[in-house]
Amino acid sequence: MINLPEIRIRIREQERSYPIYIEQGGRYELGKLLRDWYQGDRVFLVSDHKVNSLYGQEIGQVLDKAGLTVVTYLLPQGEKAKSFSYLEKGYELLLENDFKRDHLILALGGGVVGDLAGFLAATFMRGLPYIQIPTTLLAQVDSSIGGKTAINHRKGKNLIGSFYQPQMVLIDPGFLTTLAPAEFRNGMAEVLKHGLIADREFTSFLLEKRDEILKLKLAELSRMIYYSCRIKAGVVTEDEKEQGIRAHLNFGHTIGHALEAVTGFNKYKHGESVAVGMIGAARLAQRLNYLEQAAVRYIEELLSSYDLPLSFQYAEDTGQIFEYLFYDKKVKANKLRWVLLKGIGSACLAEAVDEELVKDILEGLK
Repeated sequence: MINLPEIRIRIREQERSYPIYIEQGGRYELGKLLRDWYQGDRVFLVSDHKVNSLYGQEIGQVLDKAGLTVVTYLLPQGEKAKSFSYLEKGYELLLENDFKRDHLILALGGGVVGDLAGFLAATFMRGLPYIQIPTTLLAQVDSSIGGKTAINHRKGKNLIGSFYQPQMVLIDPGFLTTLAPAEFRNGMAEVLKHGLIADREFTSFLLEKRDEILKLKLAELSRMIYYSCRIKAGVVTEDEKEQGIRAHLNFGHTIGHALEAVTGFNKYKHGESVAVGMIGAARLAQRLNYLEQAAVRYIEELLSSYDLPLSFQYAEDTGQIFEYLFYDKKVKANKLRWVLLKGIGSACLAEAVDEELVKDILEGLK
């Protein structure tokens, strides 16, 4: 077993911090970790049908041994679960089972489960405590960390939500052994993004250890998750509500989210969309003389090494994608703000980018 140092996120406005535990087999310690601070008698477990079939009974037994009653709310897989209808069903189940503000919501699953469970926790009775137990790589290194909770709208992804921090995040790399290879690559896009915006040495590690990581070798996998989480935790601690540096975490997401929305959230995985978006942002940075051509080639090599796409795959209408860019949450006064790179490991924000240049970049992604 590899025991990595606990990461802590300190939310300055709230004057509190919470831990991120990364430990192989850590899920078996869940009961003890909860009883260190949780005094309630029940847990509202939000998961999806697939994750529940794999781990629901196991987690239920751990909670039962801790003396906790479990009420389970199961979601369908995919982005369709992040909707008003499933949010309302969650409220109804919480009310039917007499949950109060001193009870706990637990998210067991990927990013969709975590986002919906977090938004339930943020809004039910004006806030219940909740914890994140992410079971996908994407959720472990990204969506479970930082307190973003949301549901989707037909106009775009994550447009309705709030910032609401969990009490803790428990990451067990062992969950990844049942993850499909395509889902693992989906998460790798966010891991690679963290290196590209903040740590060139980390990107070198990801290239050097590619084979071991893809074979799910515990030592390299655990260290990869740890360093990726540490980058995101550092950014969130400095800027909880995305007023400044936290926007850097959206590298690749402006185009990526538009691509997801245009295709109805059902053709591309999130990481695939972000990968295409990172290539678009890198090429835009080169055209604006922020980034050398060699750096763009390096990014393309890095993403390709993990079998991530570098272009649109379904002949999407670039005019429609351009329109959807303006639903991005970074838009101010109807002006797009782009997260670009000044070099590998160094991100910046750019405004007032010529729209014709953006359209040309989108055409080049076909």
